[in-house]
Formats: sequence, C-alpha cells, structure tokens
Amino acid sequence: MSADVDDLEFFVTLAAAGTMTEAARHWGVSVSVVSRRLKNLERRLGAPLATRRARGLELTAEGRQYQRRGAEILQAVKDLETSINPDPQDLTGSIRVVCTVGLGRLRIAPLLRQFHDLHPGTDCSLELTSLPLSASLPGYDLAVHVGRVPDSTLAMRHLLRNRRVLVASPAYLATHGTPASLHDLRFHDLLVVKENEGDSSWRFIDNDKEITLPVRGALTCNDGIVATEWCLGGAGIAMRSTWHVEPYLRRGELIQVLPEIATPEANVVALFAAGAHTPPRVRALVDHLRAGLSAKTPDQADDLTP
Repeated sequence: MSADVDDLEFFVTLAAAGTMTEAARHWGVSVSVVSRRLKNLERRLGAPLATRRARGLELTAEGRQYQRRGAEILQAVKDLETSINPDPQDLTGSIRVVCTVGLGRLRIAPLLRQFHDLHPGTDCSLELTSLPLSASLPGYDLAVHVGRVPDSTLAMRHLLRNRRVLVASPAYLATHGTPASLHDLRFHDLLVVKENEGDSSWRFIDNDKEITLPVRGALTCNDGIVATEWCLGGAGIAMRSTWHVEPYLRRGELIQVLPEIATPEANVVALFAAGAHTPPRVRALVDHLRAGLSAKTPDQADDLTP
C-alpha cells in the first residue's frame, strides 16, 4: 500500500473544512462525491478516519494521525518545490518562534506581524520566555537569542550587534553621584534583572580578561523592560542592552555609567535547524528580522561601545 499525495491533500482539506457540506462547497462538487471519496480512502487504508456527526466530522484516532502527518508531508513537498524554484512571494506554512520577553515584546513581535502581512500564507506564533534558551529547539522553528550562545548543533546567524551597558537617569546621578570605578558600584542602588534561576552578575572586560561582578539590589525583576522603567524613574543603575537603551541615551533620558569600561558582546542571533532542509519560510524570516533589527530609527545612533 502506497501513500497518495492527492489522498493526503483531500483528507487534510476535509478535516480543515469540518463538514462534508463545507468541503463539497470548497471543491464545487456534491456531498455524495466527497462521502464516496472518503469511503474509498478508508477502504484503501483499512481504517475509519472520520465519523459524521450532527455538528460536523469527528476524526478517529487514525484520522487525527493521518491528518497531522499528512499536513507535515504536504508542507515538506511544498518546501522541496520551493527550494528548487523559490518564490519569496509564495511562502506558506507555520513558523514557531521563541524569544526572551523584552526583545520579543518590543522588537520581534512587530517584525513578526510585518512578516505575516508580507506573507499571508504563513502562520506565525511567538512565545516569550524569561528562561534561558536551550541548545535545542523542541517545538520551535526559530529562537532569537541575546548574549552567549549555548553549545549547539543549530545554525546561527547574527541579527544585530549588541552590548550590555550600565545606565542611570540624570536625576539619580545628581542625587547619588556618578561612580568612578567598578568598586564604587557597591555604594549605589543596583537594579537587578533575574531572567533565570541562577545568580545575577554583570560582566566586564579588564585587560582583555572577562571579570564577573555579582550584584544584589533592593529592586529585582525578571523583566528587563520593568528594570529600564525603574531606571528611567531614578531608582538606580541598571545593566541594559544597547538595542533597548539607545533611544533613551540619545534623548538624554539615561546616561551611560562607566563608559570607559568595556563589556562583552551580547549580540542578537537567530538559532534554527541546520542543513539544506531548512524551510524557505524560516530562512526568509531570518532575513526579515536581520533587516528589521538593523534598520536605524531617527533617534538611534551607532553602537555606543566599540
């Protein structure tokens, strides 16, 4: 017994329609024609796939399996044909993206919406998480990651140069003074972002060596956007990504603290399955994110640190 792509497409479409009547209307045939084809398919497979109910079709366990795997096979066929003769205007299929909360909310979500508007045949989903992204992507097609990349067999592409820098509001510095060294930070209010269960620390570069400074503060949050809002309100000194605070620095709403002390790169990268079988829609989204993140808004400057 061999699989038939036409049968797969028939049943996937039928399951999506939900009723024999709706499927018949879609194909422009009678309900009896649809019913007869379903019976022939079930006879060929040797298993019932759906039961006709008053509210529509109810898939059997075999039907759900055939529909799910069939949709995956049909998408793989489309991806194969697109990879041979790509048409960037005809992208289809689902794309599941995972990203950290702050970057995802402020930058990735608008770009993903824009990508879907450009390619309405795609189904895009975004999950925001405060947990570290793992070296694999179970259930996801693409991860947008900031900072050190975990050891992984995944493909990686740089989306945006980024560093984390110390910032504070003019009001805070006027009241508490400006630190002149890392040692001085112990006398200041530090705003801590805890994005996982590990200890919070800030990293710097000294004589080409990376040093780690454990930090503690009276205000702690797992959301970087909240920490930035606290910082803007004069609550203390925060370590924030340049992609986030550049506009505030340009407008003078925040001031970079200890700018002469370098910090490690914390670039924004895309992680996705490696190999020639990467779906064209995923590659297109990576290109879209790279272009969108790199585009300068009127109040953005060049990188603040070398």
